[in-house]
Amino acid sequence: MKRMGRYLRSGQVLAGLFIVGSFVVVAILAPQLAPPDDPDNPSRTRVVGKYYDPMPRPPTEEVLLGTAPGQLDIYYSLVWGARSVLAFGLAVTVSTALFGILVGALSGYVGGAIHGLIMRVTDAFLAFPVIAGVWLLQQVLMPASPYADLNPVQQAFFDLGLDPVLLTLILFSWMPYARLTSANVVQLKRTEYVEAARSIGVRRRRIIGRHLLPNALPPVIVLGARDVGAMVILATAFTFIGLGASTEWGQLLVVSRDYIIGSGGNPLTYWWVFVPTTLALIFFGVGWNLLGDGLNTVLDPRVAR
Repeated sequence: MKRMGRYLRSGQVLAGLFIVGSFVVVAILAPQLAPPDDPDNPSRTRVVGKYYDPMPRPPTEEVLLGTAPGQLDIYYSLVWGARSVLAFGLAVTVSTALFGILVGALSGYVGGAIHGLIMRVTDAFLAFPVIAGVWLLQQVLMPASPYADLNPVQQAFFDLGLDPVLLTLILFSWMPYARLTSANVVQLKRTEYVEAARSIGVRRRRIIGRHLLPNALPPVIVLGARDVGAMVILATAFTFIGLGASTEWGQLLVVSRDYIIGSGGNPLTYWWVFVPTTLALIFFGVGWNLLGDGLNTVLDPRVAR
């Protein structure tokens, strides 16, 4: 309780909670904040003018943050995009953390040659560039053209509604969790209470679940909190360079890229096409990082002291 009180009294932590909580509230209240044209089947983007108009239009009373090229309502996309970025960041982080924790815990507890083999495989995945993984999965899972016939793998991919960028980040982001969990388990399994449990015949599964994981997870939880924002920013970067379209925020930056620098080299000519989206991404990443730092204070007794 003392640690939690210190956690909640920290201005840094309160700022993180406020920022992340604000995004959660916006995501929940999206139908009220930006009413869709079809409430039963809401779209995450909305065109408010002539879709073939390539010029972004400035903010007005009807369009609070202006429009992007193609007359996409920026305010509407930011509000509804909060849902997709939260879902994307949490889906990637939870999936990678669970898999990495499982691999790391088993590897660290078993030890020996198996531990060495698993860690070498983990290092191989760490050495593989994520951007190359995105490109590779797109080549395998996406058809060469919109009119090409789908092979069985591609058909299954589309039937499941999977996102190549999300799948790639899951495949190539579990390694830090595995290495961190493995290192903690290797250290913890030499402690006296684990040796005592083993000596009285406690099963391996119970030792891992009852004694090792609860003590090995705090730094992993901190890493996961920071990764939620990092994964969204990374996915947006991939969207910006043309590798996938995972979030509405990334798509806004893509369609507006030609207007980031206005006439005469003035970046403020069409400020509304990139400033609101960029600030949303910055605050989203900063909020989760502040939460992660706060969790580190609560969960790490050395930091608490």
